[in-house]
Amino acid sequence: MRSKRALLGSVALVGMLGAVSAPAHGQMTAESAATAADAKLDSSPSRAVSANSAPTGARQTASASDKGLQDIIVTARRRSESAQTVPVAVSVVSSAALEQHQVLNAYQLVNLTPSLQVQSSNQQAGAVNFAIRGIGTTVFGPQVESSVGIVIDDVVMSRPQFGNIQFFDLERVEVLRGPQGMLFGKNAAAGLINIVTAQPKLGRTELLASAQYGNTNAPGSGNIATFQAAANLPVTSNSALRLSAFVTRQDAYVRDVTLHQNLGNTAYGGRLKFLWEPSDAIRLTLAGDYQRSKGPGEGVLAHRFTAPGGLIDTINASNGIFASPKNARIATDVPNDNDSTVYGVQLKAEVDLGGGYTLTNVLAYRNYKMNTSIDTDTTTSDLFSVNTGGFTRHQTTEELRLSSPQDDRFSYQLGFFYLNLVAREFLLQGANLGAPVPPGLSLLGGYADGVSPTKSYAGFFEGQFKLTENLGLTTGARYTHDNIGYSLDLTNPAALLPLYGSDIHRTSQITKNNLSYRFGIDYKIAPDVLAYATYSRGYKGPTFDQLSGATVNPEIPKSIELGLKSTLLDRRLRLNMALFDTTFDGYQTQAQKQGTAAGFMTLNAGQLKSRGVEVEFTALPFEGLTISGGTTYNHTKYKNLSGIPCYYGQPTGTSGMNVCLPNGTTDVSGNQLANAPRWTTTATARYEHPVAGNWIGFLQGDVYHRSSFYFSQTNDPNLRVKANAIVGLSIGARSADDRLSLTAFVRNLFDKRVPSFILADPVANFYTGPTGRSDGALGGNYWQNFGPNSFRTIGVTLNYRM
Repeated sequence: MRSKRALLGSVALVGMLGAVSAPAHGQMTAESAATAADAKLDSSPSRAVSANSAPTGARQTASASDKGLQDIIVTARRRSESAQTVPVAVSVVSSAALEQHQVLNAYQLVNLTPSLQVQSSNQQAGAVNFAIRGIGTTVFGPQVESSVGIVIDDVVMSRPQFGNIQFFDLERVEVLRGPQGMLFGKNAAAGLINIVTAQPKLGRTELLASAQYGNTNAPGSGNIATFQAAANLPVTSNSALRLSAFVTRQDAYVRDVTLHQNLGNTAYGGRLKFLWEPSDAIRLTLAGDYQRSKGPGEGVLAHRFTAPGGLIDTINASNGIFASPKNARIATDVPNDNDSTVYGVQLKAEVDLGGGYTLTNVLAYRNYKMNTSIDTDTTTSDLFSVNTGGFTRHQTTEELRLSSPQDDRFSYQLGFFYLNLVAREFLLQGANLGAPVPPGLSLLGGYADGVSPTKSYAGFFEGQFKLTENLGLTTGARYTHDNIGYSLDLTNPAALLPLYGSDIHRTSQITKNNLSYRFGIDYKIAPDVLAYATYSRGYKGPTFDQLSGATVNPEIPKSIELGLKSTLLDRRLRLNMALFDTTFDGYQTQAQKQGTAAGFMTLNAGQLKSRGVEVEFTALPFEGLTISGGTTYNHTKYKNLSGIPCYYGQPTGTSGMNVCLPNGTTDVSGNQLANAPRWTTTATARYEHPVAGNWIGFLQGDVYHRSSFYFSQTNDPNLRVKANAIVGLSIGARSADDRLSLTAFVRNLFDKRVPSFILADPVANFYTGPTGRSDGALGGNYWQNFGPNSFRTIGVTLNYRM
């Protein structure tokens, strides 16, 4: 504990002294003030007309000439509250910050929230997997939920693919850290991404448009172009319509030198919201959205390392492809493609029951479909060239919630939640015997079809009790009943697994009940200083291993958090800190099984420990200058996790950790969690000053730094990413009324080639080189994905409001 206090104190001092060099995501502008007014409607629909009358056009940077930093309104507890008075560790990214940093998608969100990591799963363009405080879920298969929940406009996204939206016309993005399952639907064992899109406004006509063009330093043309538009239209005196649409084209991050196909991505879609207030006590919001994505984009695999002298290395060299950490070229004989659609519809009804009580009901349906085709061996030889498949997901959710008066000494929320989900994955894989094959193994083609239906019911309650004016208690609980099924059909399984025999059909069923809960205490040390302590026990439901059908037990986090929120120096400095210690029992993870074409298994880690400290700040040193940033120190490690398959070339032994045992497995207890850097820092400085007439010029610089980490449980050196810092710059001008702005920007200034994902080729030991030894025996092969943050991008953005 003494070392923890020392660490907390030192990081706090660094955060305060660092207020001369750091994302402006903390300040609240005139627009976010209007957002706060709209947010109050969540607990009082009868105030809708007056709240919606707040102007949102003019936005000015909060500076020393204003009244300092203003309150940031969040709904971290499903109520509209100041972020500085909520005893929850939450980072808020406003619509202004999204615009200032040219954030178009979730990948770029990490530049503003140091405790957040983002990783793309192979061949799932846009299917982003979040990790908070190092904890996330990157599991191939339809049956596993994410440890980080996603909620969009009160709708729980039970799978990451449902949450693939364009980051345009949003009010804010809230990143809630630590278990959040009490109030936010199913699971959220490690944290929550709460996305709030812009709401229709009564009696207002608005038009927003944004156009961006950039060029990425990737093989090929590297062009990126995006156009986005939104409109708010009054329909009647008590109804309004809000429409938004976008189209974006990103050229390939990876170039195919043989097929010359454009491996980029084109996406388009739109969102519609209709608000109707038939009386002062009732508010109805009908919403729908649709998005289509075509092309593999960040889902293309390129070789990072190939075994010297092995078959893959030899074939690639004949096509001028040489594996390296910067390699972004491939040579294949089968096109890579990806086509996905996601859409949904929801109806939200809010009823003012009188006396400050509000009843809210949200009924929603979402659907996701994806088809993909890749060249598994990523060469011009027909080794494992057949790999086509896809996913389908559809869910129906229903949530009924009662909120008591917010200003009472005792306030509470209680409700009921229901989820009906069907997730399916199918895969066809095979080859034309282009390489020597182990005896008895048929590679003529295998087919897998897995379906996972889930029904989940939950009742929840959370209450806050004000013991005194400055002292408060929080308690909450959630009872969950899960009924999860799984079926798998394998045709010619030898083409997928080192199994011999007839076709396989498996079915499984799990029923699980759970009680999760939270206790907390908070104390206002001074008018603008809040201290709090919480203990949470979360829950993530059980699942199955995708291929074997083996049961994977629930994931149970137990978290202690101490926090301090403060606004200092006449509201010119906001400084927040959190100290956390979390233990995950039965953490659900995935390990690669070498020598199989479908080489992944899902299992429970015995235990996972995550502990560290977070510091975030925003400062206004003088008029026009805003500096903000944050640092997260996160020490995560596996405990009691053995039976993980060895990596190629791993040192052997008969006992101990990180040695390959005679049974081909290793004990990784004590290793750093995959995709979890020990240190993460974000920093932004933005300066604004009048330049001519009614125009205000601005200059902005930002940096995102991560220490080294691995993309697997093992310390495989080929899955390690070195420490790196991504620097961005922007310069431009905006009109004083904020109707027009022009920004020139560069992202990843020094062109740091940081991959979004690295994985080992699971069938490397099938490939035989000139020596007759398999590639696995020569050291194995490794792939990498690249994403939007992996290359230098130079561009310009034009924004218009009316």
